[in-house]
Amino acid sequence: MATKYEWTAFDYASQQAAAKIIADSGYSYRTISEMMNNAVSHVRISDIEKGRKAPIKLSEFLLLCQACEADPVAVLRDIIEAARAYEAREREFQVTDDLVDRIASRPEDFGVAANDDPNKALEAETPRD
Repeated sequence: MATKYEWTAFDYASQQAAAKIIADSGYSYRTISEMMNNAVSHVRISDIEKGRKAPIKLSEFLLLCQACEADPVAVLRDIIEAARAYEAREREFQVTDDLVDRIASRPEDFGVAANDDPNKALEAETPRD
């Protein structure tokens, strides 16, 4: 049975960075694999680029950077920045989703205009055009 991985912001950012390294290299998956002394299969390199299956491991990341002549420290800085931005967006959406859920469950607590509309029952039954 295959293991289901729960991807984090860092996993998504790492996948994007790895995909860019692979694309920018101009090499085929097989060539990259050979440059890694076949320590990572060409199929796995494809999975990494496309974000399939498990997130990239640190060892795979370092081998990829070495094979494609990418600076792992610079790429890691970019990954951290991208992951933090992703996490900030996720927090923003979570706050929005929580507020929408609260309003939907208790609209009277939020002074929603529709609650004060004397015609709300009539309008709720009126078919839309």
